[in-house]
Amino acid sequence: MKLGRLSLPQRISAIAIAVVILGAFLPWFSILGVSVIGIEGDGLITLALALAGAVILVLTTGVVGRERRPGRASQIALLVLAILVAFVGFYDTNGAAAMGLYLTLFAGIAWVVGAVWQLNLGGRGRYSRAFGPPGQD
Repeated sequence: MKLGRLSLPQRISAIAIAVVILGAFLPWFSILGVSVIGIEGDGLITLALALAGAVILVLTTGVVGRERRPGRASQIALLVLAILVAFVGFYDTNGAAAMGLYLTLFAGIAWVVGAVWQLNLGGRGRYSRAFGPPGQD
């Protein structure tokens, strides 16, 4: 695995995806000491979306295998998956929400930020002009 091939927005997305996966196995709702973990409900949806996002990210960035540049279609797919995760997290949030749901919501928002940022970078590669490697102006 070559995680150094990921741009900063892709790293943000990767971390957010990992947190969404973790959040699916934590309590989403808790009331009077009784809790429901995410995979007993909509957490199963966010888990599937995050796993699909992880596969797309790994296959299109060259983390495994030869180096690749992600295409626009994969970037849009990651953005759509991120929006769906954030929407599910927002939709399910209520007064009985527990840690797993909050992690899913905030990680979904972070994933949207990373996906939009990467989409805005377009085909410019790993670095944007503002965050390029040292010594290149």
